Amino acid sequence: MSINQMDREHLIPVFAKDNERCISHAEFIRVVQEAVQFALPQEHVLPPTARVSHAVHGRTPEAKHKKPSDLQPHEKTLYYERMMFNMEVPSVGRKIDGKQLHLNIGGVKAYNLDKLHGKYTTQHFKVFVGFQVKVCSNLCIATDGAVLELDALSTDDIFIKVVNLISGFNQDAWTEKLEKLAQTFITRESFEQLIGRLRLQLYDPKSELDNLLGDQQMGHVVRGYFTNPDFRADEDGSISLWNVYNLLTEANKSSYVDKYLSRASMVYSLLEA
Repeated sequence: MSINQMDREHLIPVFAKDNERCISHAEFIRVVQEAVQFALPQEHVLPPTARVSHAVHGRTPEAKHKKPSDLQPHEKTLYYERMMFNMEVPSVGRKIDGKQLHLNIGGVKAYNLDKLHGKYTTQHFKVFVGFQVKVCSNLCIATDGAVLELDALSTDDIFIKVVNLISGFNQDAWTEKLEKLAQTFITRESFEQLIGRLRLQLYDPKSELDNLLGDQQMGHVVRGYFTNPDFRADEDGSISLWNVYNLLTEANKSSYVDKYLSRASMVYSLLEA
């Protein structure tokens, strides 16, 4: 969905106590865009792309008695509870294991995580900077490139915190970590033990791991081990941690946007450990 479409068609949620407006999805995207241009003035940054989910439909008061099928376009109201956006920086890239990576920056906004009481209640945002594997659009995100709980009262707060995130992100150190994953191989037995441990912890009430991938997602990883044309195992059953990482992040694409970043960060931490 385009930012202009959000501006034209979406209501802006307000704080319940005083009717002060919240920071809208479009405002969030634009202020991060400004922060990226400020922090990376020499780089070529593509326009942001956004996805939205969980539509919240409404209607104007004068249409309260109409059947849904009779509503005119101007009588309908709409905003989306959740939104994720991404901006690609194609001028910053690297190749790992023959796969092209480009720097990407973006964020997530989910109104269901906010308590919209009054004007001076902070809103919650998530922002990230990391690399995207172009062959399958997998995002490589870790905690040093993600702020999973960015609390803000204004767009100025967001701007400052995003600039700090981008400025503190060590691109070379992060790509070196990814290259080490490509150089480290595990046996089929080790892969089976990893998958079995993760699936077991899904149901273990004592598990300390939060935001694990779901059981169906783990099934997707196992299928990819045998069939994924870009990241499957070698003929002897061995597989690089780089391929395991990409199989996990591929499966993570089916997560809801408010869980996506935390799960992506968790995936890397598992392999790093």
